Amino acid sequence: MQTIPSREDIRMTLTPRRRWLQRSALALTALLSDSWLTGCASMDARNRQRQVASVLSFLFPGKDQPPPSSDAVAVIQVPFRIGVAFVPDTAKGDARLSETERQQLADKVREAFAGYPFIRQIETVPSLYLEPGGGFANLDRVAALLNLDVVALISYDQVQHADASGWSFLYWTGVGAYVIEGDRFEVLTAVECTVFDIRSRRLLMRASGTATRKGEATMVGFGEKAREGRSMGFSTAMDQMIGNLRQAVQDFRERAPRDPNVRLQLPAGYDGKDAGGAKR
Repeated sequence: MQTIPSREDIRMTLTPRRRWLQRSALALTALLSDSWLTGCASMDARNRQRQVASVLSFLFPGKDQPPPSSDAVAVIQVPFRIGVAFVPDTAKGDARLSETERQQLADKVREAFAGYPFIRQIETVPSLYLEPGGGFANLDRVAALLNLDVVALISYDQVQHADASGWSFLYWTGVGAYVIEGDRFEVLTAVECTVFDIRSRRLLMRASGTATRKGEATMVGFGEKAREGRSMGFSTAMDQMIGNLRQAVQDFRERAPRDPNVRLQLPAGYDGKDAGGAKR
C-alpha cells in the first residue's frame, strides 16, 4: 500500500532552486499586494483636491457675503500706481500654486495694464506681504510700503476630481505588475481679478476666466499628470481672464471721466491719449 508523503517529506525533496522560486513568489505577491493597497489608499486621498484663494475671505474675513459697496468717491491721482497681488490661499503641499507660478501669472496681469498713460507704474506684490484675512488694513500697509494707489487682487478656486474608469487593470510582466492607463482626472479652474481703489475701498473693475482640463494617467504617473493638468488649467483660465481684463481696463478708461463715483485728478498738461505707458 502506497503511503501519502507528508508535508515534511515534500519540503525535504524540494530542490534549492524550487525553494528559492517559492520564497520569491510569496515575497513578490506580498510586495505587490502592499503596493496596490498603498496606491489605492493614496489615490483615494487624491480623489478630490481643492485650492482656494478667496478675495471675499481676504477682504471680509468671517463673512459669507460681501458687505454693501463703498459709497465713497474714489479720488485717483493720475497717473496712478497699481500693485498686482495674489490673495492668500488654503492649499498645502503639491496642490499649492508655487510662488514662481504666481509670479509668472502675475506678469500676465501686469501686461494687461501696461501701455496706458493713466498708469504710472505696476508693481508685483510678493505673496508674503498679504496675510490671511488681512483685509483693507493689510492693503493700507502694503500701499504705504510700496507707494500704491490701486491694487489688482487675483483670486482663484481650483478643484481636481479623480476616479477609477472601470477598465483599469494590472498588467503582469516577468518582473511584476504595472497599472495600465485607466484613472481619469478633471480639473476645474476659475480665476478673477478685482481692482480696488485702496483709499476709498471702491471696486473699479473686475474680470474673470474659467477652464476645464480632463486627462487619464497610470497610478505611477498620476501625480505628475494631475499636476500638469492643474498648471495648464491655471494658464488657460488666466489667458481668458487677461482678455476680459484688457477690455475692462479699456472700459474703465472710457467710463471713469463720466463716473460720479470716480474723481480723476489730472496733472497740468495731461493728455490721456499720450502714447507713453506704465513702467513695469
